[in-house]
Amino acid sequence: MVVFVFGGSKSGKSNFAQNLSVKLSDKKNLYYVATMIPYDGEDELRIKKHIEARAGLGFKTVECPYDLSEVFFDKENNPDGTFLVESLTSLLSNIMFKNCQVDFNSWEKLKKMLATFVEKAKNCVFVCDSIFSDAESYGEETEAFRETLAKASSFICGLADIVAEVKNGYANFIKGGDKILQNDNNKKYFFVTGGAHNGKLDYAKKRFDLVDEDICICNKNCQPDFSKRCIAYLENYIWFCMKNKIQPRMDWKEGTVFVATDIFCGVVPMEKDIREWREKTGEYFQRIAKESFCERVSFGLAQEMRG
Repeated sequence: MVVFVFGGSKSGKSNFAQNLSVKLSDKKNLYYVATMIPYDGEDELRIKKHIEARAGLGFKTVECPYDLSEVFFDKENNPDGTFLVESLTSLLSNIMFKNCQVDFNSWEKLKKMLATFVEKAKNCVFVCDSIFSDAESYGEETEAFRETLAKASSFICGLADIVAEVKNGYANFIKGGDKILQNDNNKKYFFVTGGAHNGKLDYAKKRFDLVDEDICICNKNCQPDFSKRCIAYLENYIWFCMKNKIQPRMDWKEGTVFVATDIFCGVVPMEKDIREWREKTGEYFQRIAKESFCERVSFGLAQEMRG
């Protein structure tokens, strides 16, 4: 089986892919193919979090930053197992920018590697970052990277049995696998998300019969009015908490409606505080969404998110 899992920063895609890999493997012959090469403290922290998240799940870690075929150099690694490749983004980055030289012809090399790996391994689960929805145009090297990653993603999706986009820990199954990890127990909030200017607040007003007096519009410079039935633009509240060094609350009133902007797709921001904001917001949204019925709004149309 081939599975492709993608999503923006702190979307929960890694945890989802780990859980799905465990389910496919029955915890036998379960491998975590680690592709990331750490370059700074942020990378080291990210790797540490991933190690902690998969602790006790039964994974054997295989370091493989440049060539997936190296997985099978160790004869103890069973091709009949389940292999979680984390991530396709890092793998391409290592190949394309090896030794500080840009390889603009890396696609054919990567395509051949992926085809061979998929053919040899019984179960493959690939994780990939969604970096394709930016309005900004980047330089030649970044655009070449995005184009090649899109080609690799399309190639795997063509072979895949399951393709899932993950947002806030919830999966939208684009191909196969519907309801494979679904759990709707213990939901006490409502979480409405979507891109900027996509009509999510207008949708929430109609969906939950809200008037303006029911809604608190979060501001980056002050605490929300916690008495309101709807807390809108929750991402601004996380910015306020981050800048004032306070922990965002989790004890919301049952039935609270949250409206939140998806700020997680696209190329990683250069500004450190924006990166930190995306990280902390994504982590908080996952915690809230886990206890919520979730809907994603695109251009005024809502889609239930499950997973």
